[in-house]
Amino acid sequence: MGTGLAQPKPLPPNGQICHQCGTLNPTTQSFCGSCGSPLKLGDYISKRVSDDLATAIRDRDVLETESSIRVFERAWGWVKIVGTIAAALLAIVGAGVIWKVSDWWHAVDSAKGVVTQTAADAQKQIGDTSTGFLKSIENASSAAQTASNQATASAKEQSQLIAKTAAGTRVELAKEGDAVKKEVADTQTQLDAAKALRPSMEQTQKQLASALEQVQAQQKAISSSQNFIKEVFSSFTTDITTVNLEPNPKFAVIPPIKGRTMVLNGKDITVVYVLLHATPIQGTVQLQWGVFAQPRNSYIMVVHNLFVTFWADPPGSLANSAFNISYFPDTSDKDLIQTLSVKDGRVYADGEPLPKIGQPDPDFKGDKWIQMPQTAVPQTHQ
Repeated sequence: MGTGLAQPKPLPPNGQICHQCGTLNPTTQSFCGSCGSPLKLGDYISKRVSDDLATAIRDRDVLETESSIRVFERAWGWVKIVGTIAAALLAIVGAGVIWKVSDWWHAVDSAKGVVTQTAADAQKQIGDTSTGFLKSIENASSAAQTASNQATASAKEQSQLIAKTAAGTRVELAKEGDAVKKEVADTQTQLDAAKALRPSMEQTQKQLASALEQVQAQQKAISSSQNFIKEVFSSFTTDITTVNLEPNPKFAVIPPIKGRTMVLNGKDITVVYVLLHATPIQGTVQLQWGVFAQPRNSYIMVVHNLFVTFWADPPGSLANSAFNISYFPDTSDKDLIQTLSVKDGRVYADGEPLPKIGQPDPDFKGDKWIQMPQTAVPQTHQ
């Protein structure tokens, strides 16, 4: 019969180990799901002591019973032997019964002594066995008590160590908290200083960005002046227009009216309206007729892409050569006139009346193209 206890094992964080069979059980159970043994150390020790005592007591009762039976059986055997001997003696020696009675009593006393000795030996054996069981139980109980005391001392020591560690942790956390607060305060001070400097820094950054853009623009202009010149002059364009007296949406001719139109050097002035494909940049227009370049005072730009020149020769001579009108276009102007038409001696631009140039025009009140009447000074064709 075993009396040893299972050695204490370190408890895992998510369960408890059975002291009887070593099975891992959840912390919510009180008994092992494998062998049914109590999981708490105190309950387990109490159960083992109770089981050992019950086993020892049960074995003692059984031993006493068995010893009594053996004593009885041995005594009964001696009684049977004595009876057999007595019967034989009585059958053989009938006459010496009295003399043999003493021998019989002597044999009875001897048998009694043997029975008494056997009973004493059995009693001693039972006592020794019981004493051994009780000593084993006492040893087991002592070992259990020692293990319990050691477990209690270990738990107490661990509790003290945990308390000491917790106290040290609180101190360290307090120190770290103070350090963090100080760092936060220092950081806030630096942020406040940075916020105070932010407007001036932003202004400085804007100035630096503006200066950098200017420098880059200058560098670009200096480094690519040739490309700039190429780009500028590549946009220079020329409109070639052949003017005649036939109606055309791209030009209109107003012949002179005797006594009403302007006269220069004794010649009546013909006014020629021409639509260019783009609006010229102011001052860049150059008119050439045939091989002759016309003076700048011989033509005007009325509005947007509407070009007007004054012709001193007879109107029929206009078809002899084409007008070459060269200029730098203003690509930003998208509000262009698309068609010209003539009605009752007045030119209309996209259906809007234009002022009569070179003659009185009290009826003109302005339109979408020209807000106020304008009177052009006629120039002679050179």
